[in-house]
Amino acid sequence: MDRRPLERVRSPWTRDADHDLEICGTPAACWRRNVRDGRLTVLVALEPAGWHLSISHAGHGGRPTRYPAWDEIADARYVLLPDDVTVALILPPAGEYVALHDTTFHLHEIAPDS
Repeated sequence: MDRRPLERVRSPWTRDADHDLEICGTPAACWRRNVRDGRLTVLVALEPAGWHLSISHAGHGGRPTRYPAWDEIADARYVLLPDDVTVALILPPAGEYVALHDTTFHLHEIAPDS
């Protein structure tokens, strides 16, 4: 079965080169997309361990208001990362969990057979 996670018309992802940055010495590209209730921001980096995508949502006032929806996460993954990689949202043991930003999810590249 050929299922696509997204079928709705969406605003495009636009590169915000003014907010590209380095994370631990690795260049990260910043992408943004307007949504009904605010804006999504994505940082994409090819780190030594593989691809890393961070996605967050902020309301129209610029404050975090909700988590990104599954379709928004899937859209960012399929538009902004190479199709031939497998990424996962990883939940470590509770004692190792760190959440620095309230409405941000992180996807990390994993080996396809993991």
